[in-house]
Amino acid sequence: MKYFLFFFSAFLLHVLQLKAQPAYFNLIPQNCNQVVFVKTTGENNIKGSLFLYERKSKSKIWKVIDSFPVTVGSKGMAWDSKTILPHNESEALKKEGDGKSPAGIFKLGPVFSYHVVKKLKIPFEQVDTTDICVDDVNSAYYNRFTDVDTVTHKDWSSFEYMRRKDDLYEYGVWVQYNSDTIFAGNGSCIFLHVWFNEKSPTAGCTAMSKENMIKLIQWLNAKKHPALLQFAGSN
Repeated sequence: MKYFLFFFSAFLLHVLQLKAQPAYFNLIPQNCNQVVFVKTTGENNIKGSLFLYERKSKSKIWKVIDSFPVTVGSKGMAWDSKTILPHNESEALKKEGDGKSPAGIFKLGPVFSYHVVKKLKIPFEQVDTTDICVDDVNSAYYNRFTDVDTVTHKDWSSFEYMRRKDDLYEYGVWVQYNSDTIFAGNGSCIFLHVWFNEKSPTAGCTAMSKENMIKLIQWLNAKKHPALLQFAGSN
């Protein structure tokens, strides 16, 4: 009898853990064993929660490693036009300059910083004053990390410096949104980065405290194929 109770309890725990799995985790790529899960309570809300989920393999249960508050775009979130996540087609799609963070599933990396950061388990780039991200929809360099010293023909009229005069990009992670095939106008230069404070939204990125940003980059592991899953609403 005691063995039956043991195995029944283990089975019940397994079922409860599956039920606790956040919505859309079944759409995460099978080789992904780390998920940065971000959720806000409404598509126009600027505040949300971030959870670090990890599993040992695709057959294992997802476990929460850590969680902390974040802010998103000043206008909330809008759907990636190519997302596989089910959503209401009447809801907004992410566009360049809309002040919204993209909702969907996205690969992560590389990590970047103003400093040399050692012992990370994910590709890293140190950014300097010559490094930019181009947000000019007419540029051949749209939505790309670009070192201006390597470009002979500068065809952009709008960009942002990766090494800013403030500390917002002191530590960050490139979110591979609109990256595999780049569509001009769908949005660019989306990162996880340091916030100004807990009340300040972003231009379309997802931001958190410096302390939590450092925790995140130290946790990310390229061998686990980390991804960002973020959306707004009750799912």
